[in-house]
Amino acid sequence: MTPADILEIALSEQVRARAIVAGLGSCPVHLSHARVTLGAFVVDKDSGATEIRISRHLTDGEHVRETARHELAHQAAWERYGHFGHGPLWQTFASYIGCEPVRCAQFSADRDASAKYAVTCTHCSWATTRFKRSKLVRAPWRFSCAACGSKLRVAAL
Repeated sequence: MTPADILEIALSEQVRARAIVAGLGSCPVHLSHARVTLGAFVVDKDSGATEIRISRHLTDGEHVRETARHELAHQAAWERYGHFGHGPLWQTFASYIGCEPVRCAQFSADRDASAKYAVTCTHCSWATTRFKRSKLVRAPWRFSCAACGSKLRVAAL
């Protein structure tokens, strides 16, 4: 799938969403180089300008459609209520627009396969992965498990 195909699908979904949600404003759609995040709805803190970013690494048209609808639901919740996140307002707009009202921000299949570090809790079963040598990977003693508050352990994969 070419970048032009991705933009064409995303823009057609935007037209579709504007027909469903009355008053939905125009929002530029850009392709990002993100390899982990599928898409993002971004609001500039200073100017208030908004944009939708879709990963150029998506290879399936259905993933592009679902991602575009997901981000358009964020746009609708932001424009109507000034609401970010995946709460009840966003879930309502997601249902109207036609996407699954669930958070789906990362490639799931490629995510764990290309990860370089595994982060686990020393007490409970919480675990995650990291791709880069982030602050968490460099200094895990500064952080604690969000679920139980215990220490974290980092292992190279």
